[in-house]
Amino acid sequence: MFKKIISLTVVLFLLSACGAPANSSPDSTPIKPTSTDPFVGVVTEFESTQMPIANPTPEGDSSECDNPFYPVADEATWMFSISTGENAIHTMSADDFGKFTITVEGADSTFTIDGQCDSEGITIMNVPGAQTTYSGEYGSSAVTTVSVSGVSLPNDIAQGQQWTQTITVTTEAGTSIIETNYTAVGFENVTVPAGEFYALKIEQDGYVTVFGQKVAMHGFNWYAEGVGPVKAAMDGAPTIELTMYDIPD
Repeated sequence: MFKKIISLTVVLFLLSACGAPANSSPDSTPIKPTSTDPFVGVVTEFESTQMPIANPTPEGDSSECDNPFYPVADEATWMFSISTGENAIHTMSADDFGKFTITVEGADSTFTIDGQCDSEGITIMNVPGAQTTYSGEYGSSAVTTVSVSGVSLPNDIAQGQQWTQTITVTTEAGTSIIETNYTAVGFENVTVPAGEFYALKIEQDGYVTVFGQKVAMHGFNWYAEGVGPVKAAMDGAPTIELTMYDIPD
């Protein structure tokens, strides 16, 4: 039973960092969460010469899935190094209408995450019934979407933009809510093993309910145009950096 609780916690914390690379296992054995107030972040502005991205093609066209900072392509792969010394490989399977599943494989665990790219942007766990699954040393678990509002990453994102996403999910332990507030802080040069990128830095803060308790979440993700996530630094979690990628045309 304890392993089942841990596996559910792992999946919920993965979803709270929507769109970001995921650690293949917890940094340490999770403990029972305690109540806490949501984190209030301090945003530092960065100068940017990049113009806001124009809206994609009209709704209904399969080409509307055109998020500049999160490519959706069948058989796309990203490899990430984790500051704990591990590696994780993300492989995307996608159809012609923007639906996709990301499989995250680590040394001793596997995640799958459903998502959708449409005229509004990228949405993880996009519709009722969409799932995120986990299997590994802590057992196996599934998290299923009940409702979702907002997107994980807008298509027309620009510096200073703010948005919120709320996902209600069910697990074997009951209903949980993941509420995330995002701020597009600005652009900066980021050097990771895969190279140097002029990346959009996004701050996220909010909370995830785990077994009836609110647990605050906060961190930063960096996205490079045409590449996707290149770095993630969540409070209390290992830093994750892109080492290589292959995105089919």
